[in-house]
Amino acid sequence: MTEPTFTFRNLDATDGLRVHAQQKLEKIRKYCLKPITTHVILALENFQHCAEITVVDSGLQYIGHAKSNDMYVSIDQAIDKLARQLQRKKEQVKHHHKKPRSAGPPPVL
Repeated sequence: MTEPTFTFRNLDATDGLRVHAQQKLEKIRKYCLKPITTHVILALENFQHCAEITVVDSGLQYIGHAKSNDMYVSIDQAIDKLARQLQRKKEQVKHHHKKPRSAGPPPVL
């Protein structure tokens, strides 16, 4: 996965938040086909910690958004939402062209 870009809004940019988000993003790498860009937006809005994570993978954009009272929990929830989206898409691509085999007898020559 490419190096994510970070945007911090109304809060200080800390290495702890960056490292936590990068570690969580590594866990969803197995669901990505061809990740192009990853953008993480961490914001403080009306005493709510918001995390928005955007991944562009094979021309499609996936967005995970979460709000809570703790930024680390918001990051975890946004990553979980993103992982479900990517996992669903990977399963669709994986099973797209599979056709069931017929259970009939083999042809007689």
